[in-house]
Amino acid sequence: MEAGYLISLIIIGVSIVFLVVMGFYAMKKMKPTLKNIERTRTNVQDQVEHFNNEADVMKKKVDLIMNRVDNTQEVAQTSLERMNELSEHASSLSHSLTYLKEHSAEYSKGIAQNTYTEIKTDGPRLAKTFKRAFKGTVEKQKQRHQNTPPNTL
Repeated sequence: MEAGYLISLIIIGVSIVFLVVMGFYAMKKMKPTLKNIERTRTNVQDQVEHFNNEADVMKKKVDLIMNRVDNTQEVAQTSLERMNELSEHASSLSHSLTYLKEHSAEYSKGIAQNTYTEIKTDGPRLAKTFKRAFKGTVEKQKQRHQNTPPNTL
């Protein structure tokens, strides 16, 4: 073997040993950093999970609030519809009362005329019927008292 070949093998051997030693040395120096990186990765993963859980809770709360808002809107809409119906009924009642007020004189005059006519036509007939009934009742009472002997106790 030639000396140049032998020197090159020695240089290669020393280089490989040097690289292995440097690899172990770098690994020893990098080990705490790698542990810190792993710890940081675990911590970050835990934080991500924590904030994802918090986000889910907040989303559920927001959904619940949105459902309540929707229900409140439905109730408000129903209330507005009922208020509109009530307003329409009040308006109709107001129109009816106005119409009645405008025509009340005519109605009361007609009612008075009808009452007067009824009294005029039915009054004497009712009086005659009442008089006849009263006389019949008096006659029956007289007959009853004449037929029954007085009670003696």
